[in-house]
Amino acid sequence: MKRALITLALTTGLLFGLSGCFELIEDTTLNSDGTGTYKLTVNLSASTTKVNSMMAMDSIKGSKVPSRSELKHNLQTYLSQLEKKEGISNVTGTLNTETWIVNLSLDFESLTDLKKGLISMSEDITKKPSPSEVNDIVLNFSKNVYERKIGSLIPENWQKQARESEDFSKLNEGKCVFIQRFDKEIENVNSDIVRIAKSKKATMLQLSPLVLVNAPEKLDYIITIKQ
Repeated sequence: MKRALITLALTTGLLFGLSGCFELIEDTTLNSDGTGTYKLTVNLSASTTKVNSMMAMDSIKGSKVPSRSELKHNLQTYLSQLEKKEGISNVTGTLNTETWIVNLSLDFESLTDLKKGLISMSEDITKKPSPSEVNDIVLNFSKNVYERKIGSLIPENWQKQARESEDFSKLNEGKCVFIQRFDKEIENVNSDIVRIAKSKKATMLQLSPLVLVNAPEKLDYIITIKQ
């Protein structure tokens, strides 16, 4: 799912992996009835020089490098397609080609709709089916229990490709933040690395991309909400 989300955020596979120094923030607000709002920010501003040098190339590994205007146009096209997915509404997104920051926001009727919508959009972008592991991802909220199973399903070949990247050693410089917000207080979380906010209505997990590659199962946890 992480790979799909990053691909979605950048609209092409050309920009991810340019440097380990990036910031990804996934922020999900979940209401008691299962509806909610999903926000994603990918910030590559610390790698602006490298991104710009790549953008100046004609192609990368046989793939044409799109122009800045094409990237923005493609993003809006994909957002329009996402708006049409079942259970998805109020889709907005921006791509700043000066700072290389991507923002996405949408409302969803259920976490199932969110999962299906993002996977479908990723397939629209890559023009090929998602790996079977992606479809096995668990995003569920039922009977005051929020469950996510993502990391343990990441294919080993993805980890291998990440380790073979020339920027692998820089992955510790990046930051990935995963936030869940609720309208009721949290009773407990089954992970000791997921922090509960002082309000007791939000959690946050912060990891480096290096940890995600070496221990992706840390993305999996269960949050129980008070009745």
